[in-house]
Amino acid sequence: MADRVLDEWDFSRGLRSVSAAEIKTFWNGYIVRRSAKIEHGSLYSRWRHVSDDLVISLYLTNRSVGLFVRGQRGERWATTVSRLSACEPELGEALGASLRGYEGCCYLSNHPLPVTDPACWPAAYEWLEGREEHYFRVLSGMRSERKTDQV
Repeated sequence: MADRVLDEWDFSRGLRSVSAAEIKTFWNGYIVRRSAKIEHGSLYSRWRHVSDDLVISLYLTNRSVGLFVRGQRGERWATTVSRLSACEPELGEALGASLRGYEGCCYLSNHPLPVTDPACWPAAYEWLEGREEHYFRVLSGMRSERKTDQV
């Protein structure tokens, strides 16, 4: 397995699959820790809106938790990449992630750990919360700077 590149979205291989009930329990535990509003994205994800056209998508898989930046529901990845390209390379450096590093996900960042083991959830919550707040501060600052530049 060391020679195989793990696909971030590979739910079916290796560890047992995290169940829908466990996923709900995971997200409920995460939401209790935070004060910011977070929305249901899908079974595996939750969304935090930064602006009308920018969303931080938090997710879990069997092997990791992570987050990435996206546009609103239905917006194509290429459209989001095009819009965010105007902020490069500064935005990528500030987030510590690549705009195009993983096709379909802008500025993907993940933390490997076995989400199927609830004993690992506190570490997952801590990492997600820290990265989510960092992304939100950076992206909010970028949005403020762009509005100031347009005035």
